[in-house]
Amino acid sequence: MIIHTPAGSQLICNVAGHVLSYEPRTGKSLWSVQQQENYAQVPRPVYGHRLLFTAGGYFSPVVHAIRPGGRGDVTKSHVVWSVRKAVPNNPSPLLVGNELYMVSDKGIGSCLDARTGKLHWRERLGGNYSASPIFADGRIYFANEEGVTTVLAPGPRFRKLASNKLDGRIMASPAVSGKAIYLRTDRHLYRIERKRD
Repeated sequence: MIIHTPAGSQLICNVAGHVLSYEPRTGKSLWSVQQQENYAQVPRPVYGHRLLFTAGGYFSPVVHAIRPGGRGDVTKSHVVWSVRKAVPNNPSPLLVGNELYMVSDKGIGSCLDARTGKLHWRERLGGNYSASPIFADGRIYFANEEGVTTVLAPGPRFRKLASNKLDGRIMASPAVSGKAIYLRTDRHLYRIERKRD
């Protein structure tokens, strides 16, 4: 992914064992952060509040908040905070306002203060997760592999608004277009939208 920082644009690669930054036009290596031995990094990084949030690592899962910048190995100087509990291997984290949301593969949802890493809440959402949460129309949607979508209100307090079940398994992240949300199960593609009057 490409992020735009006060120091310029950076191409970010979250790979096994490292987070790497390159100059997008030239490919010049800028900086790196070491992560413990991992064979895969699936979640997509997220950038906001001048911090880069990375998650994943099957053997040693960790979420890092990294201040992008510096030169060479900046592991000791630019990792602002780290969390090792209830970290996703597959779903990407979601940044909404000042909060970072994530769900572990085993269904533990968490909300952290994105700037400090302070835990606001951690709750069992139920089921297993491969899909990433999304934010749409003022709500956060978590779709699990069992076909259940849990809808939460954003903010530092846990507030469950709804839970909906579809036929089939959900492995893919939901998508939004206009006022419609799209959910793909192993049986159907659903378009869900409020009826127009």
